[in-house]
Formats: sequence, structure tokens, C-alpha cells
Amino acid sequence: MRNTILLLLLIFSFSACNDDDTVFETGTEGLEVKFTPVAGGAMMHYTLPNNRDIFAMNVRYKDWQGNNVLKTCGYSGDSLLLDGFTRGQEVAVNLSFVNHRNEESASLEYSFETLDSAPWAFFDDLEVSSSWNGFQVIYKSPTVVTGMAHIFYLGINPVTQKEDTILVNSFPLLQGGDTLNFILQQENLKNTVIVRTEDFKGYRVRQEIFPDVDAFRSEKWPMTAADFNDFGISIEDVKAKTGVQYLFDGELRGEERFIASTAVTDTRSGTEVCATYVAGPYAFGKPIILDLREQKTPAWVRMYCFCPMTARFTAANQALSNVWKGSYEDKLPCNVTVYGNKESSDPNADGWEYLGRLAQDPSAEVQREWWAYRTTQLESAPSDVNELAKQDPIYVDIQLPPHNKTYRYLKLVVNDTFDTRTSNVNTNEQDHFTLHELEVYVKKN
Repeated sequence: MRNTILLLLLIFSFSACNDDDTVFETGTEGLEVKFTPVAGGAMMHYTLPNNRDIFAMNVRYKDWQGNNVLKTCGYSGDSLLLDGFTRGQEVAVNLSFVNHRNEESASLEYSFETLDSAPWAFFDDLEVSSSWNGFQVIYKSPTVVTGMAHIFYLGINPVTQKEDTILVNSFPLLQGGDTLNFILQQENLKNTVIVRTEDFKGYRVRQEIFPDVDAFRSEKWPMTAADFNDFGISIEDVKAKTGVQYLFDGELRGEERFIASTAVTDTRSGTEVCATYVAGPYAFGKPIILDLREQKTPAWVRMYCFCPMTARFTAANQALSNVWKGSYEDKLPCNVTVYGNKESSDPNADGWEYLGRLAQDPSAEVQREWWAYRTTQLESAPSDVNELAKQDPIYVDIQLPPHNKTYRYLKLVVNDTFDTRTSNVNTNEQDHFTLHELEVYVKKN
């Protein structure tokens, strides 16, 4: 009896040892494996042996956190992405075959190289620079993109009223990169920007701090008609109320024209009163000089047009009827160039530097692609002055570069206006253009 028990124990022990050993044996003839490094891992290209006993192949390795990773592939494919890494490194990997009974063969040892992942490589070409009233982030990304970025700045926490890192944006990394502008409400002369990346599992990958980023705070600079010189291209008309003075009167929506239109009782007549600025004929390419009166760093030039209103433009024999010809939109600039000069107001003098440009398609198929599209949306035209006052003004900013160069004079050149959308007839044959209000913004001291 005692011998029988000992025999059974030996059998059970032998069986247990066999369970721990590999029970699926197969050859590797025909197996081909090649690893190609990619961002955050490697692409494994493979060909499995031509063996009916093999159902799949297991791939085991450890990711950058030390976690065990198991991936499986089979005859239906020829490649497998081995991911889970942040930096370029060499990684050990084990391959084994599995049969239909889920029995596994002995493992084969290989290794592969990885490339820096997108959350790590994000910082290689990262540029954090100044922009108006905030800062700008420009980045590039590799072909394989994973992970997220978080952008913070050092400011005052509105809850605790203490200095804290304040999140301004979180975003998934985009293939090819992106350019992002952040306008901050808190006024700091300089900003400390913190950029942090993480993988999609929530692990922090990398962080960098960018101190002393100039905030380039801006302010509207007071301008008057005395600071404006268009060398005589302005149409000064008392009856139509057009002229340089209306560019700087602070009225942004077209209120005077709207009131005048409500007084017209004859529906066949247009509204002569415009209370705006009109230039021409043949005003394209002609210089306009703005005198800032002192050396300033210009931020942008802002141009306004009328809010939508049902006021008809002048009929024949009325003031400026030969200018408007029933159309307003094709007198609005779509292409304007801005230059700066430190010393001279002479438009032909040396020293003019290119600063910026408005360049929109004059015949854009999508109406929202041009800055003044709302002016033609008559369905939103106000019924009275109070409604008009509640409408947002319509304007466009010609952004100028955020640097510390100063200029006293700006030169504006209108090169083109939009095409009319109401007909195929050119109603701006003599190259007129109009602006309702003009503002200049500069760097705040």
C-alpha cells in the first residue's frame, strides 16, 4: 500500500512537470521576421511557417513603463505594430507559436529598435514665441502620432487668488503639426509657459518650461483725420457725407446711413447719405500714410464696413450714383498691404519695410471665406436703431508681426476689392474702395 502511494505521487509529480513544460513543438522553417523602427515603437513584418499546426503567433515584450505586453498575429496579416514607448531604445521581444488547442511553443528571442514617440519628439521642433496679448505654440509631429499636449501658463488662480499654473488648452497631437495662438485675459508683461505631453494611457512623457515670453499687450492708438494722408483719392462729398473725417468718428455700424434710410419715403429713390469713407477713381495701388506721431510697435490695422441694412444705394442723378452703381460689397478691400517706416512719410522714400497683408479671394465660392460677408445678410438687418446698436460690428484685422521694431509711419495700399455676388456685371470698373472706420492698435508700454 505504501509503495502504491509513492508511485502515484511520482506519477502526479511527473505530470505536473510536463504541464509546466512546452507541449507544442514545431519547426521554424519559413519564419521571417523584420523590425522597422517607427515613432513610439516598431513595425514587425513577418511571414509565418507554412505549417497547419500553427494557428497564431504570440509576441511578448515590456513597454516603457515596464508593463508586460502580449500581442497576437496570424496568417491573415503580415505586419504588427509594437508600440508603447516614448524614447528611442532597444527592446527585447519573445515570439512563440500557438496551435488550435492554445498550446504554446518554446519562445524565440529577438530585439528591435524604436524611435522617439510623438509626445517626446513634440519638443524637438517646438517653438514657443510671443504673439499679441499672449503667446504662440508651433510644433511638428512624426508620421505615427499618439498622445496629447497640455499648455499652461503661470498666472493667478481666480479661485485661490494665488500664483498657479493655469491650463489654457489640451489637444491630441496632429500629424504634421499645427500652429496655435493663445490670447490671455490676465495682463502680464512677460509669461512663463509650461508645455507637458502624455501618452493616451495618461502617463506624463515630458515637460518643458519657457520663461520670459514677451506678452506683447496691445492698445488702440488714438488716430484722427489729421494723421491720415491719402494724397487726394478721398471723395469729399457734403451731400453724400463722405470723407476722411468719417474714418475716425468712432461710429462702427453705419448708424447715420441707417437713420437716413428710414426717412426716405419714395421707394424708387436710394439713400444718398453714407457717412463713410470712399476713395477713387482708380484708387487701387495708391498709398495711404498713417502718422502715429511717435515711434510705436504696430500690432494690427482694423478695417470696418457697414452692418447689414436695407438702405438702397443711390439712383441715377443722386450723389455718388456713378460710384456705388447699386453695389456695396465690391467696393470693400480684399487685398491690402501694410508697410512701416521709422523716419519718412514719403511713400516713395527708402526705409519702408513690409509688415503684413490681408489677402482673401475676391471671388471665393464660400461666402463665409471673406471678412465682410455679414454686410450682405439682409435677413439679419435691424428694424430700428436700438437693434442696430446691439449688432456686432463687422471688421477685419491685418495682423502685424510681434517684435520690438518701432515705426512712426504706416503705409496702406489697397490692391483689390471683392467681386459682386448679385450679378456678373462689374460695377467697380473704376477701382473705387470704401472703408467705414479705421483703427490702429500698437504695443502697450
